[in-house]
Amino acid sequence: QRNIAHFGGDPDNVTVYGHSGGAYSTFGLLGASSADGLYRRLAGFSGGPARSVPAWWAEELAHLFVTELGVADNPEKVLDLDPLSLRDALRKVLPTDLGVRGGVDNKATGVVLDIGQPGAVVHAHPLDVLASGAHRDVDVLLSMASDDMGWWVANDLDRFDPGTVGRVVDEVAGWRISRSRAQKIVDTYDQGGRTPAEVRAAVMADYLFAIPAARGALAHAAAGGNAHLLMIGPAEGAPAVHGTEMYALVGQEKPGRSAEQAERDTRIRDIVLDFATGEHSRLWPAVTDQPTAETVGNSPFEGTAHYQQVLDLWEGIDRP
Repeated sequence: QRNIAHFGGDPDNVTVYGHSGGAYSTFGLLGASSADGLYRRLAGFSGGPARSVPAWWAEELAHLFVTELGVADNPEKVLDLDPLSLRDALRKVLPTDLGVRGGVDNKATGVVLDIGQPGAVVHAHPLDVLASGAHRDVDVLLSMASDDMGWWVANDLDRFDPGTVGRVVDEVAGWRISRSRAQKIVDTYDQGGRTPAEVRAAVMADYLFAIPAARGALAHAAAGGNAHLLMIGPAEGAPAVHGTEMYALVGQEKPGRSAEQAERDTRIRDIVLDFATGEHSRLWPAVTDQPTAETVGNSPFEGTAHYQQVLDLWEGIDRP
């Protein structure tokens, strides 16, 4: 706060926002009481109040990591190892499959929910904090892209492709969802001639991004907070996959962008600025008891309707 004031900013008007892992970290602040009072607004793009890594897995991963490095008996030796050896060891022990990394046990990406651990920082799950109303004075903005997981279909198909829709059902059932319910969920996405990889991408996009966004916004609104939901669709030359809005989020222009992308990205940039400066009259209506959302770009579905469909389809299923 002192540094913000030193550079001419207002330390009482801080907005923290992030994309993907940065978004999960942003909303992880809600569960860290040491950060209370240091921010006024939180915004998450393709990430939100979810993906908290359980303490048991964080500790197990640390054990696997130091064992792989051969320093389990003296973990402080990690400080003397070269960065490449650390990277290579982590690659060997950290799950690489997205269904495991982002599944029910959240084995990668999020903030560790380290309650009860020595030196613990995070005291509660961010969604629980939103629902409690403890931070009703903090404005939130939550967003996803209409084809978030399509990036892996386009760029990492060999590893991402399940081969059959049946394997998608297996994966969803592995998230501790009854197989009959998992089948019903997957059947909902297995429409319109989608390939098994596209079905998996659609399922995972909603499980990883839509559910936390919609539930988080509704919980915050119900507790008396101000919440806005956003859906980002594609534009010419810019499919709505993970990271499609990155240029806009930092006020940059993608080289060679189409006029349609320029219009979409300018709108996203202005949304971020209006949100951060508290100009909420320039935004769309806030969430109440419905997942009211703004849709930018040429999304194949309207944001509000999609968030509501996701809430209905996944009702009662935990998204830790």
